[in-house]
Amino acid sequence: MHRWLHCLSLGVLLPALLLTTGCSSDSQPGMLSRAYSSLRSRFSSGQGELQKALDAKKAAHSWRTVTLLRTHPGRALETTIDVSCPDREHLVTTLGDARYESVRIGKQEWIRGNDSDWKTQAVAPESYPCGANPGAPAPWAMMNEGRDPATILATMAAKMNAQVGRGDLAKVGDSSCQQWVVSFQHPGGSGRGLNYTVCIDGSDHLPRQVVMGNGGLITTYSDWNKPMQIEPPAASSQSSQASPAH
Repeated sequence: MHRWLHCLSLGVLLPALLLTTGCSSDSQPGMLSRAYSSLRSRFSSGQGELQKALDAKKAAHSWRTVTLLRTHPGRALETTIDVSCPDREHLVTTLGDARYESVRIGKQEWIRGNDSDWKTQAVAPESYPCGANPGAPAPWAMMNEGRDPATILATMAAKMNAQVGRGDLAKVGDSSCQQWVVSFQHPGGSGRGLNYTVCIDGSDHLPRQVVMGNGGLITTYSDWNKPMQIEPPAASSQSSQASPAH
């Protein structure tokens, strides 16, 4: 019955949408497709949208994330990550005057802090957040910065049967996206659990933002499938061997 009403509602609303759009002579290109995506999102399930976002991310070959971590009053810890699949990644974290940088290419990683000499260490293929992998955290991570939160949330929500409710329509950068609130309950607890908000673009199903709770940790996505130039550090020939990461 629910599926029948779903189809009937789309069948009634879409012709009305077509007529309304057609009456405007100055309608912008792509307006119809955006409106259609917005309309379809009203009839989508949250779990289904998270899975679509994960599938779209699996097929992506490059993107950029900026993560802001606010653990105390003052400046936020900011981590910018450029990814070029299958095996290139550039991470930069700043907090005030402190700066940490890592370049991962193939099986090798270069690391330095505050413009010191580069150190190298080996990395495994699953360190890269490509395909279904969430990637590995940065060597200096405080809260798993470097791992892809959208991948982790979609996977955990499916495994733990999390509640996924529709939120507001939002604007992130140049993209409009639908917010989905993912709620996890503490095992064996009846109290309020932890919520994440994932904003997904209805046109390409790619995530645009992930927010933890009330905004203590925010990851914003951009530059999906755009060229990313990630090369070994120029001074890598003078690098020393880093201690194995633990």
